[in-house]
Amino acid sequence: MTLKQYAWIRLVVAACLAAVMSQAVVLKNYYLGGAAVLIAVLLMVALKKQVREVMADERDYKLAGDAARWSLTVFATLGSLGSFLLLTGRGFYPEFEAAGSVLAYAVCALLIIYSLTVKYLQYRESEISQSRKIFYTILGLFVAAVVVVAGLRLFSGEDTWLCQNGQWVKHGNPAAPAPSRACR
Repeated sequence: MTLKQYAWIRLVVAACLAAVMSQAVVLKNYYLGGAAVLIAVLLMVALKKQVREVMADERDYKLAGDAARWSLTVFATLGSLGSFLLLTGRGFYPEFEAAGSVLAYAVCALLIIYSLTVKYLQYRESEISQSRKIFYTILGLFVAAVVVVAGLRLFSGEDTWLCQNGQWVKHGNPAAPAPSRACR
């Protein structure tokens, strides 16, 4: 298959995926959307192996690396600033605190993912024994599991205000006062 044929097939698969995803959202059938994405990814991986031309060269990889570095820098800077502004504005709207916290955690998560990815790529190219690589892989998976469990606990919504029978009811120990908008 040529690169041009692959590009056209990729365009058709993307259009079909968009149509299926829109129907999945309308029908509220999220399993259909997940299955469609999985099928599209597997199809594209299989088709990519059929291409016999050069798809990318060193310049493409350097450009992608530079774009990733700049994107990371811009998002981390603007996200930190936005988080700071949202957290300082929580006196006006208590909801700003949640938005600022989520943005701050997103910036931190992105920086951690970037650092771990760089370490992994350095580690993959290094001359470490196979048993040590397995140990580091298991350790990395354990740390990832701990981070996921801690994240679920932090964002579980234990300390918030719930709307019940037209009244705001305290759930846990929320830091913000009860919302000023009507409870419906």
